[in-house]
Amino acid sequence: MDHFEKTKSSNQNPHQINDLESTKKQESFRQNASFAEKILLNEGMFTRRGDDHDIRKITRARIENMLYANSLQQLETPVNIYLGRQGINQWIWENKVILEIPTEILKKYLLRKMTKDAFIFYKEYIMVHELAQKIGVYLKIPASQIMDEQLLSDEVLTYLSTSLATTGMQQKLIAFVVQHANQYLKTPLHNTEKYSLLFSPLKNRKGKPVHPKIEMYMKQLTKEGKSGHTLARVTTHINSMLFWLVNNMKDFAACKTHTVPILSIKEMHLQEFRSYLLKKQRKGEYSSITISECIYAIKSFFLFLQKTYGFPDPAKKIKSIKASRYRFRNLPTKEQITAFFNVIETYSENPLLERIAFQFMLTLGLRSMEVSQISLNDINMEIRTISIHSKGGKHHELPLAGKLYRDLEMIKSIPSTSKYLFGDDPKKMIRELQENYKLYSQIAGWTFPGGLHLFRHCFVTNLAGQNPPPQVLQALSRVIKMDTVSLYTHLNQKSNWLSQELNKLDYSYQGGK
Repeated sequence: MDHFEKTKSSNQNPHQINDLESTKKQESFRQNASFAEKILLNEGMFTRRGDDHDIRKITRARIENMLYANSLQQLETPVNIYLGRQGINQWIWENKVILEIPTEILKKYLLRKMTKDAFIFYKEYIMVHELAQKIGVYLKIPASQIMDEQLLSDEVLTYLSTSLATTGMQQKLIAFVVQHANQYLKTPLHNTEKYSLLFSPLKNRKGKPVHPKIEMYMKQLTKEGKSGHTLARVTTHINSMLFWLVNNMKDFAACKTHTVPILSIKEMHLQEFRSYLLKKQRKGEYSSITISECIYAIKSFFLFLQKTYGFPDPAKKIKSIKASRYRFRNLPTKEQITAFFNVIETYSENPLLERIAFQFMLTLGLRSMEVSQISLNDINMEIRTISIHSKGGKHHELPLAGKLYRDLEMIKSIPSTSKYLFGDDPKKMIRELQENYKLYSQIAGWTFPGGLHLFRHCFVTNLAGQNPPPQVLQALSRVIKMDTVSLYTHLNQKSNWLSQELNKLDYSYQGGK
């Protein structure tokens, strides 16, 4: 990793050179100390200074200890029972369907879906659960109190058919309920076909037209190595600006979002759009982070057009909106991490491979995109390192040790013809990781919001908790901006200070008044 390249100073004396040569003989991790002194002399950067915060004394052993001995490493607990992926359906049935789904007819619908893949069955359960909640709101009663007779009343079936049958899955569910209604009713329904006639036509799933200039910008971002998630988010932000212009500015009233003449967009139009976003923020409809990202995407878009085609940049004087990207999250404990990995051992179709994938995210802070692009050639078992392909085509090298290294030794011995460690299709691999995370976290009893990025948040938070030099934290977490590193560093310092102050309090009972 370039961040850890040792630097040589032109004014070294012979003793310093000898010390440097002897240090080379020791096993150390490559480091970059080019601006170490400037940071380390900054008062208040660390709670206390010493060898622990001297970038020149960061060894590979200490780096490995930071990565592989942190407080969130799962406990070694053997799992004796293997149920496989189909066992997930049984778990959902016993722990979710029976306890949360009212009426026998809705349970019967889900029982027929038990042979489906685990994630498909999970989505069916979520759909039925949400439908039951909406029926409860409609009837003004708790969803758990809904009876078959109420579900199958003409009033409720009409409500379902006209208001909730908006997807193919929902229409199939309601058609099933209507088809089997007479098995649960004393008075049979007549003319059951009328409910299906109330279904709205399904929306055309074909993609909406995209503005040609946005397509060009997306191609550029793709070349820069931006993830599909980033491309989708940027496209949404720019389209939101075009949509607003079409619907609020008379200069573009005759246009559609994909036909807006870009050269006709002026600074005044963008200033009005910025004011609109700020109003949404004040009303609590948009978060400051969303608005900040939207303005940033628009400014970057017009800057690209200006550099590429010589277009005038109407966003040049548009002020950015500052917003902290840090979002407080409750993090899983060591016991909860252990429970999650035990679920993998019990239910995964390939426990070893999936265990490695989630360890990459938790132990090394890899993003799901980075995990999906790891190949066997990136792993060097002799010197115990792994090369990571990050954003913007950058490459980083991280050490391997502990359980992750032992698991990789096992996987390296298994013949494979796949291009990547986890298969030939990175997008499919990411999708499967996301789906399985939802399943495994449910079974493990996790209630943390968000998805796979939680593991990276755990990684950075716990790495900052070990109070390393900031450039070490930046290099290991592979973030571009130093202010992101500083945020985690100062949050950790604040947490440590609060703990120290609380420990000073005397809670002992002294007697008297």
